[in-house]
Amino acid sequence: MILRPRLPQRPPSETDLAERDRFHALVHDSLPNVRASAEVWRNGLAAFITLVGAAIVVKGRTTAADLPTSWRLAVTLLIGGGLALAVTGLWHALAAQAGSRPLSVTLADIHREYGSVDAFHLATAIRSAHRLTLARRAVALALTCMFAGTALTWWAPGEAPVALRVTYGTGTGTACGTVLSTDGGMLRLTVPGQVAPAVVPLADVTSISPVSSCG
Repeated sequence: MILRPRLPQRPPSETDLAERDRFHALVHDSLPNVRASAEVWRNGLAAFITLVGAAIVVKGRTTAADLPTSWRLAVTLLIGGGLALAVTGLWHALAAQAGSRPLSVTLADIHREYGSVDAFHLATAIRSAHRLTLARRAVALALTCMFAGTALTWWAPGEAPVALRVTYGTGTGTACGTVLSTDGGMLRLTVPGQVAPAVVPLADVTSISPVSSCG
């Protein structure tokens, strides 16, 4: 059975022609619009990464230095992962703005693969829009990770103070606790389980050694 083309039942109306023209204009402007939006995201992401990276280099080590090891590891993973996601978002924004087809194509290639130049522009715009969507999602995840890492530094406990084991007198007297003060020639230690601090004359101290706990 041979299918023959049929003429439409009516000629295109003015509305149909206007819709066709608007669609053609939409296709024609789709790629420049997507790439202009990607350029804005690229510039914003580059400034964001520069600002956050500089803040981490200047303050990051000081902020995390007083955290316990487990909390410091969690903060490092969250903020480091956030930076990695931000860089990934920047890469996708760059690809959306500059295009992801490094090889040159000919008109014959376009006609063979897409059928028309308009279809090629539309396909390129869709790829760029997909890249831009990936960039936005990466930025959202990066901000979430960085906020979570920053929040951990607000709530994390500080490093437990190092306890001191002090031997004094003839070597038979010992006291263990954290240093409260050393004024007036006296060493005052806060001893776990004891309300009053232990007071040791500095002149009688024979040895001091740090310990992880007094237990």
